[in-house]
Amino acid sequence: MKKLAFVLTLFVFQFHLVSGQSETKIPTLNGHPFTGLGTMKSPYTNTSFFLELGLGETGVFTTEGVPVGDSTVFNLNGELLFVNLRFGYKQRVKKWISFFFNADYSARLGNSAESIYVSGVNTMITIEPGVSFSILEKEKFVLSGYVKLTNTESSIVDVSGFVEDLFAGKKYASLTRDVPALNGGGGLTGIYAIGPSIAFHVDGQLVYGETLERTPPELQYYIGSNVSLNFQKWLNLPITFTTGGYANTLTNVFSTQGNLTSSFLMKLTYTGSESFALSIESYNGRTPIENTNNRVQLRGVSFSSRFYF
Repeated sequence: MKKLAFVLTLFVFQFHLVSGQSETKIPTLNGHPFTGLGTMKSPYTNTSFFLELGLGETGVFTTEGVPVGDSTVFNLNGELLFVNLRFGYKQRVKKWISFFFNADYSARLGNSAESIYVSGVNTMITIEPGVSFSILEKEKFVLSGYVKLTNTESSIVDVSGFVEDLFAGKKYASLTRDVPALNGGGGLTGIYAIGPSIAFHVDGQLVYGETLERTPPELQYYIGSNVSLNFQKWLNLPITFTTGGYANTLTNVFSTQGNLTSSFLMKLTYTGSESFALSIESYNGRTPIENTNNRVQLRGVSFSSRFYF
């Protein structure tokens, strides 16, 4: 209840922020309002604030059970649940440059004893400061770049690792462990708007750093794209439908070891205001499970608000 009250308070605070700043507007290109997918970076340097709450789950997966020597006693079935709360702030310094700061609190846990044994209970706090800068701006096309640092602090309840240590006879077997990961890099993001009703958005990132598996630093990437359809001109509705997908090896709550997560997304956004946008987004994809070669179904939904001022 305390977390829910905190989220509602933030939403109310945001509405108060924009109530006296009606002169600001949602960024538009060739008459098309910008409504990118939640995982993609915006090419605009406008001052803005966003808040997002997401819930998700995997499909049923089967993996190895309790290890005994070189074999396992039995296999296990399970599902994983995800929850995350994200917020971010971007401050324009000049028309062509802005600073941004994003923060993410995520949790992953099994919905049964079997899945808790396989993947434990993980919580992650991620902070991401960076700089966004404009490269090219035309009537129908905008291209920007950004550089960033990402620091992740994860607290992991590793049940299977604890059991393996006990069978191996380790004296200091531990059920919990704290794992940090730091990486840095940047990317390019751009929009091409055919007209007020149709626009295309792409975002590509390349970073170098650690994963939560404590392996040597390595290159990680993210690539995403989408098409957005605004129905204001066609149906006189202040609604934008956005659909697209991404491929991602950056460390995240779905894949802590930096393996490929891919997803298809759909998003509905209310764009009837000049200062804020409210969205609901669903996703369906595939993600790996630690210590196995399995890629399982991933699905979920998120709710977000973004304010410009």
